[in-house]
Amino acid sequence: MPKKKSTKSRIGAHSAAPMKREIKASVFTDLFGEPRYAILLYRFLHPEDVDATESDVEVVTIENILTDNVKNDLGLLIGDRLLILVEHQEKLDPNMPLRAYVYIAHSYNEYLKTRNIDLHSGKKINLPKPEIYMVYTGASKNVPKKISLHDEFFPGTERTIDLIIKVITGGNPGDVVSQYFEFTRICKEQYALYRDPRVAIREIFRICIERNVLREYLLSKEKEVTSIMISLYDAEEIQERFIARIRREEREETEARLNKEHSRREAQLTNSFNRREAQLKKSAEKAAEKAAERTRLSEATATAKELLANTNLSVDVIAKSVRLSVAEVEKLAKRIRK
Repeated sequence: MPKKKSTKSRIGAHSAAPMKREIKASVFTDLFGEPRYAILLYRFLHPEDVDATESDVEVVTIENILTDNVKNDLGLLIGDRLLILVEHQEKLDPNMPLRAYVYIAHSYNEYLKTRNIDLHSGKKINLPKPEIYMVYTGASKNVPKKISLHDEFFPGTERTIDLIIKVITGGNPGDVVSQYFEFTRICKEQYALYRDPRVAIREIFRICIERNVLREYLLSKEKEVTSIMISLYDAEEIQERFIARIRREEREETEARLNKEHSRREAQLTNSFNRREAQLKKSAEKAAEKAAERTRLSEATATAKELLANTNLSVDVIAKSVRLSVAEVEKLAKRIRK
């Protein structure tokens, strides 16, 4: 394998959505972005390549396209291979193969540009073979070994296009990969124990150095790694606060809408109740008036009958006295005064 001076170049230089806070690296990219650790990672992936050395490593700049949060995408050119690595800590993203496919296309385009290779020359172009790896440090145990673009998006159809992401969930005992996984586990454990990130980071360093977990790396770059971890912690905290604020505003908006709807509905029910109550009151008053009138008529009729039977008063006088019509009293008189 031809020897190459370790350099950094741009192979995926395309625009990405700007972040509110720029994070230049994560511990993942800082660690494996160093050729001496990158070659150890490469040997883990390709133990059959016994000739590769640290000087063969070329670190390439990766735009933050494969992940959404911190910058933990890493590109390595080693010999005839282009290795794309991304650390994933949360739930697996089913769109990752498509994003990787788009990224590889951009990467090859940039590769041709930076090397002044004419795609239309008619001559076959030699390209580095892409290998895409996801270093999964999340808690889920049900993680596939490979994620296929075809299987995710076009299952059951002819395989006309595909891209495979190999998933790494651990390393070999004592190697740099297994140490990195142990480092992430310790980080999660200590962040959960301490509210102050600085206290947690001090404990992370102490535990890792005692247990010989990335000991040399942490001792040589304590200041840089501390800065990275605090920046990432602050960025995550800012993001969490932003999400919490959005959720709170949405909740308040929902509550306000529900309260408004409740008030409107309550007003409708109150108005409906008041109208019904008024109708019932009016009906009750009419019923009471009718009942009172029936009682009056009954009493007046009884009084008129008694006067007709026991006096010689005229019909007109009796009608006026008991407040009945003359016709009604005359009708009674015909039955009583025969």
